[in-house]
Amino acid sequence: MVNRLIKLNIAIIIFCLVFVNNITAKKSSEFINKISFLKEGEVWTSNIQGKEIEKLTNTNGKIENFLFSPTLLYIAYSKIIKYVDQPGLWEEAEAPKCAVSSIVIKNLKDGSTIKEIFPSEWIHITKWKTANKLLYHKSSGFDVSGFCEYDIQQGFINQIEYMKGSILDNADYHKDGSLVAYVDDSGVGNEYTRNLHLVDTKLNTDTIVISKRSILDPKISHDKNYIAFFEVEWNRDTNKGLDNVWVYSIKNKSLKKIYTGSSKPKIGGKEELAWSLDNQYLGMFHPRVALILNIQRSGHTQTISGADFQWIINNNIIFSQDENIYIYLLKDNKKELIHKHATSPVFLWK
Repeated sequence: MVNRLIKLNIAIIIFCLVFVNNITAKKSSEFINKISFLKEGEVWTSNIQGKEIEKLTNTNGKIENFLFSPTLLYIAYSKIIKYVDQPGLWEEAEAPKCAVSSIVIKNLKDGSTIKEIFPSEWIHITKWKTANKLLYHKSSGFDVSGFCEYDIQQGFINQIEYMKGSILDNADYHKDGSLVAYVDDSGVGNEYTRNLHLVDTKLNTDTIVISKRSILDPKISHDKNYIAFFEVEWNRDTNKGLDNVWVYSIKNKSLKKIYTGSSKPKIGGKEELAWSLDNQYLGMFHPRVALILNIQRSGHTQTISGADFQWIINNNIIFSQDENIYIYLLKDNKKELIHKHATSPVFLWK
């Protein structure tokens, strides 16, 4: 009964949020099809060739990370305000320092600061739920302790119940807001399962499409035909973990495994799957390496070493490596340098 109420609440919340997003998304932006990145603690932009470089922020090098809103009208970034001892037991050495940051939300049209959110301990940007609502989480230094959202239109902070916040944190929203995929769980012991839900925000329906012991990081394809997700499976014969990638066809209601390989380190316990803009490829973006899968040719992969991987136009990828930003040309299987002494590239598109 509790799970059902949560699912209904999530569906209603998503429906309302997407309605707001559709109204705002009609506004234009000069940032479309550009690359944004961090350099010397500031946010910069350029074209995909690395030209037309512009500096967006001026914080004296205090920015840790950033996130553009879906309509490219706002930017949220974490700004370092002080350094404190890192939580933990440090008996034989002095505790290392870690940053405490505020969250700053700026209007990209006029550069004005809309809101600066100051932490009681630590706060971290999670995602934009819509064009006007930013989800972020609180931390004691070890674990996530709560979720909040800042509503730009209303001008206030909402506290979100922890379970709902966790679901929203891991949900995938299609760019036009019409579909949302999220995962919850049910049962205990041998009956435990993870359930992949597909929410149609126009019909206001919430359907479980797949149930498995392990479902992570669902991603809806841009053409809305597929949902990819990641599964961790334990091989008892080899006593090692396996990474599986599955693709679910929304139209045919069929499931296809397109990859199985040795388990690799995850980011925060989950994988980062990403569809190419033409929906022909799927990226498995690990912390230090990317595997590129052709969904029509199971097992066909290309490998890229680096971090901060992002798909851009023409099935190419931008990424960082050794404090530089490169573009990877998929068809030519080679990389080209775009920016030196820069990290965290993001492709801006609608």
